Amino acid sequence: MSNVTIRSSQKVFTEDEVVGLTGICLEHLRNMARSRRLGFPVQGAEVAGDDEKWFFTNSDLMVLTALQSRCEH
Repeated sequence: MSNVTIRSSQKVFTEDEVVGLTGICLEHLRNMARSRRLGFPVQGAEVAGDDEKWFFTNSDLMVLTALQSRCEH
């Protein structure tokens, strides 16, 4: 299990922040979020071309780091 350092005042993390903090690739992160019911998806603006973005809480982040190691691809 790896250590992840975050600000205590930060309550919600974007999927991009979680990828940077944990080293889990975006594809694995989204798959794990769906299968383990972690985080919550938010529909993005259709103009930006994003279908959805995921957001995660401190608790979600702890579970993710315990269950998934860094991606090496």
